[in-house]
Amino acid sequence: MNKSEKLLNDLGMQVVKLCIILGIMFIFRFLVTKVLVLDKNEFFNTGLTVMDVAIGVVNAIILAFLLKFGLYLDKHCEIINFPKAMKIGKWIVILSTAIVAYKIYYRIAKHIFRRREIDNYHVGFLIISLLILARLAVLLFTNMDKITDLFVGKIKLVLREPQEEPEEPVVEDKAPKCNGCGRKIGHGESFCPQCGAKVA
Repeated sequence: MNKSEKLLNDLGMQVVKLCIILGIMFIFRFLVTKVLVLDKNEFFNTGLTVMDVAIGVVNAIILAFLLKFGLYLDKHCEIINFPKAMKIGKWIVILSTAIVAYKIYYRIAKHIFRRREIDNYHVGFLIISLLILARLAVLLFTNMDKITDLFVGKIKLVLREPQEEPEEPVVEDKAPKCNGCGRKIGHGESFCPQCGAKVA
């Protein structure tokens, strides 16, 4: 198994792991909704029931795993002929997470915010989603040729680990220094302008 196949296998394992975790979380969430006692007890006079809070916690775990997977795509995998592919995948996952978060926390927001303040919830998520969408749109439009090539099969899924950008080389200062006081001396000078020592 070469390095590309190993990375592809690891990516597949991450997808399977994510599906298993999300499946378990959704089953747990479903079971919580069947415990009717939790829906009758109010949570610290907030208007929320214990069930709302429990479902909110489960949803937070689901969103955390989605985001973790999105970050994994960008940090651990890169298609050789299309380096930005995993970055696009990451932003698609982040946008999906924001949309899911808006939907699943709306019920809780209705209890916490008043009728007039619920508009802030809508506007807040709209701004976040538009910012993510703008970033994604830039990536999609600047890589449209590569995306087309990927879908028609011109680019094969040959993975590698992301390459770090090379650091800028440090330019050493080669200006001569005075042996007496250590001051830098301009080219062509015979004596140090500070201590008057002769330049070797």
